[in-house]
Amino acid sequence: MLVNKSVVRGLLAVTGLGLAAFSANAQAPSSAQVWEIRFVVDNDGPFAQGPNATAVGITMQARVGIRANTSAAGTTNFGVSRVGGAASTAASAFLMTFVDALDAPGSSGSAGRGATGEGLTDAGGNPLAGHFAPYRGSYVPANTGGNNSDPSNGQFGNNAAGNATARGIVGSRSAFNTNPGNILPDAPGGALGAAIVNADGSLTGDFTSVFRFVYTPRFQLGVTFPRDITVTAVNIGVRYLSSNNGGLFSASPSFNLAPQTFTFRVPTPGAAALLGLGGLIAGRRRRA
Repeated sequence: MLVNKSVVRGLLAVTGLGLAAFSANAQAPSSAQVWEIRFVVDNDGPFAQGPNATAVGITMQARVGIRANTSAAGTTNFGVSRVGGAASTAASAFLMTFVDALDAPGSSGSAGRGATGEGLTDAGGNPLAGHFAPYRGSYVPANTGGNNSDPSNGQFGNNAAGNATARGIVGSRSAFNTNPGNILPDAPGGALGAAIVNADGSLTGDFTSVFRFVYTPRFQLGVTFPRDITVTAVNIGVRYLSSNNGGLFSASPSFNLAPQTFTFRVPTPGAAALLGLGGLIAGRRRRA
């Protein structure tokens, strides 16, 4: 469940096919995996895009289907294991970049973890932010959801041009959690994001929410037009759960999808920005 009612905005990240097969592994080769990654921008609430936006919420979702193939694993699909990648600065590493025409070194927008809205808290008692609960399986202490500051839960900064960046989205899942007291609940059956590949190559099946971002744009008084923020995600590493080993599931080798780009709109506000988020919310309520 997302924090706010959401709709898909901008360019939907379409199906990506891997280029290389992993013939030495039992999992389906990447050429048989059909992935769909999408970014859902909030449509209402305090983090919706638009002329009054002081911050914008974005949720990364995924689903995967497996085509018929000759591997030992066949088409067995237990859903999404991971989407993202490590915090490396290598050219081949996962990276999201938020490009705003007004950004400049020392005066720019910023990206960070957004609350998932699941009603769960991390080991420090804070609402879960960043990775959704099922994708915190590697966090410590085990079964607590770890801490929101866990290195696997996103690392954020700005590049030399001042654009906000996100790396280190490496949370994952390798088991279904059936213990009712476990903080990491899964959907019935546990196969989150498992989809069916249709004859035309499209997918049928529910998306799973993996990670939630909040982007805060740079504000500059005296400029009144709204502007588009362009987000590019490159080297999106993906893995799916391919086999059940008595409750511990094996994940396929990771490979990268093609770059994905989407946009959303924020203002360059005038004096209204000085109201702050609380003032804007109150204004909306009065108009209602």
